[in-house]
Amino acid sequence: MLNKPFRQKASFEERLEETKRKKELYDQEYEIRQIRKSMRHWQLPTTTKMILIWLIINCTVVEIYSMVAMWVFMDLSALYSLITAVITETISFAVYAAKSYHETKQEEIIKLERSKLEIEKEKLAVDHSAPEMDETGDPDDAAIKSTESEG
Repeated sequence: MLNKPFRQKASFEERLEETKRKKELYDQEYEIRQIRKSMRHWQLPTTTKMILIWLIINCTVVEIYSMVAMWVFMDLSALYSLITAVITETISFAVYAAKSYHETKQEEIIKLERSKLEIEKEKLAVDHSAPEMDETGDPDDAAIKSTESEG
């Protein structure tokens, strides 16, 4: 018979520490999995972006077709569709950029107003916790006078 080393039972504290370590490792692994999962899933672009992408692709196809048609048929009448496609693409992008700029501007204004309100709340909280001052403006004198009047 082989002598097996005597294994002592772990105390409650040791088992508790081991359980805490396992939980921390599990929590870290769970967070990593959630981050990887969120990075894997892409969000569907907004409707306006989809429309803009569709317009750009459509105009590009029209431009390519017009250039090929002009080359093959040696006819410049397709130039009208080419010019209108370029103008349409430019105008649609300009409108989208302007819309996006104004939306972002409004969001930033709202964030700025919220941060101003938070700063005001913090100032009010600080003002209420300020020490009392006497007529000279020294907070220490007011504290001394209040202790003298109590005693």
